[in-house]
Amino acid sequence: MVKVRLLQLGAFACVSALWAIVAATGVVSPTALPGPRAVTVALGDLLAGGAFWQAVAETLRGAVVGLVVAIAVGIPVGLVTGVYEAAEESSRLLVEVLRSFPVIALLPVFLLVLGSTPGMKATVVFIACVFPVLLQAQYGSRGVSQAVREMAHGYRIPRLLRMRRVVLPAAAPSIMTGLRLAATTSVLVSIGVEVLTTLPGIGHMIMESQQAGASARAYAYILTAGAIGYTITLLAQFAEHRLLRWRPPARAGEE
Repeated sequence: MVKVRLLQLGAFACVSALWAIVAATGVVSPTALPGPRAVTVALGDLLAGGAFWQAVAETLRGAVVGLVVAIAVGIPVGLVTGVYEAAEESSRLLVEVLRSFPVIALLPVFLLVLGSTPGMKATVVFIACVFPVLLQAQYGSRGVSQAVREMAHGYRIPRLLRMRRVVLPAAAPSIMTGLRLAATTSVLVSIGVEVLTTLPGIGHMIMESQQAGASARAYAYILTAGAIGYTITLLAQFAEHRLLRWRPPARAGEE
């Protein structure tokens, strides 16, 4: 693990050095690509101000609301459609059609229907996140072996108890994968909506900074978005490790 972290830090240092060299040589205009020092100074100034934290809070609020609703809808629907073949077959066409739409392309429709409101942002996040959760829950619920299904049926275990004690634990690893993907997607979509609308948040601050010619400040917000996404990934991995401690190691010798 230490070796992996050192390699990751080395790669990060190389990219930062390349960035500094490109910015110092003037190959790219400083307006388009400010140096890492300028971005670091801008980020430090932002961290000391309340507007920065308010923008982060607005972005996270829309992401969390949409993600929570996606989880509340996606997991039960995925489990049911994974367990019952008739439910899966009847909903397959609808799910395939809906998940094929690029959610950002539907933004004008949501703006017309819901207006430029926080609820609209949460709705767009929900649509972007619900299908990864649903499909992973559906896939995981199919992992219950036929022998286990027959045993549960033979003992006449109630359907709700069977879903909770048999299907859900079997689908948990797959569900956690879907949650990890959806959590990162929620922040990216929330920022994307803010970039394309007037809703407050990190995305809106990026556009505002670019229009004001403050490219270093815009890059500081972009790096903040990346840091948030990376933090969410780490938290999701930690939660997965804690919740799925009962799962056998994926590789020999893994702890």
